[in-house]
Amino acid sequence: MSRKQPSVHPIPVPKVRIAAPSGRPLQVRYHCPQQVREIRLSVGSRDWEEAEALKSEVEARLLLGISVQSQSEKTRGPEMDWQDFREEYRCLHLNTVRDKTAQDAESQLDIAERIIKPKTLGKMAETPVLQTLQARLLAGDHSRNKRPRSVYTVRGYMKAVLAALNWAYRQDWLEREPKLPRLRTPKGNPMKGRPIDEMEFERLLKAVPGVVGQEAAESWEYVLRGLWESALRIDELMNVSWDQPGKTRPIWDDGKLPVLQIPADMQKNGTHDTIPILPGFEQLLLETPAGVRHGWIFNPRSLQSRLGRKTRHERPTSEWVGRIISKIGKASGIIVVQADESQSKEEKFVSAHDLRRSCGERLRNANIPPLVISRVMRHSSWETTQKHYAPGNVQNDCKSLREKLGEL
Repeated sequence: MSRKQPSVHPIPVPKVRIAAPSGRPLQVRYHCPQQVREIRLSVGSRDWEEAEALKSEVEARLLLGISVQSQSEKTRGPEMDWQDFREEYRCLHLNTVRDKTAQDAESQLDIAERIIKPKTLGKMAETPVLQTLQARLLAGDHSRNKRPRSVYTVRGYMKAVLAALNWAYRQDWLEREPKLPRLRTPKGNPMKGRPIDEMEFERLLKAVPGVVGQEAAESWEYVLRGLWESALRIDELMNVSWDQPGKTRPIWDDGKLPVLQIPADMQKNGTHDTIPILPGFEQLLLETPAGVRHGWIFNPRSLQSRLGRKTRHERPTSEWVGRIISKIGKASGIIVVQADESQSKEEKFVSAHDLRRSCGERLRNANIPPLVISRVMRHSSWETTQKHYAPGNVQNDCKSLREKLGEL
């Protein structure tokens, strides 16, 4: 008579779910019966497809009885896996800064990672490795055009890398603060473009239909005029609304001159601000009839109709609008930076930011007090405004001196 085998109860596989914590990347979570606690794994982004892929991977590992490392079990210190560090930096720091700042930092760290291919945090922080990264960035490694980068561009990349490593040092994950001698930059004009004059701006407007099509041209011309008259950056202009709370809004109060209210999260310095509305910008806004002043003020139309496709209704991103404006600038033939091989500079055509420079320059030429110009531009000092946006015209200065002092 055969002996009855004892029944075996397999350990149930935990249910895996996706969570969306506020202001952080998506997470994959499950309750571990062995550890009697919830395991949380960061997706590293807010992409639901990536979250579903990680969820499937975790479910498969659990079915095979393979343990899944939780975020709390990761090594922290010089031996920390570089990808684990990137995830921690993204979750704990980059999620606390402006979206544009975070995007730029991620992009610059991606390039550095492709060049160095570090396995650990400590490896990336070594001075010889940082020096190698700087040299290879200057040589043009992983650049879009396969050409050397300018010193100014490389300084920006290295600043992003050192900011990440210094953050790790403050977390006590590195034994000493990473240091690298600062690149010397050539003396001269620090602007990456230049102001354009009214005749050039008219040329820019005439180039619009050829790039976006006749149907969409008026809406794109309105965006260009907004940049020309307001001194706003492209991402700031695209967030100007008639009535949406939490967005930049024009305010007309009885008995007062119009102002522009800019919330803290729309500002580079993270502070709420109220600035004067320039007269030309006010006239542009008042072109919209009072009865339809609601929602977004600047709405560049889709280019799908020009391509014979169905028009999409999603509002374009500031980054995409900026790219289209750069295409319009190239079509206009207006060059704002001449090519200079000695400094690894390529020929550059007018862009959205050059229209902000143009507004600052016109304010200076109109003899507006420097502190007022700085307030409109939202700079902490006149030196910043003068250096990067309104350097002035030496011939205008000569004329002003002669008018005030007389011919000698």
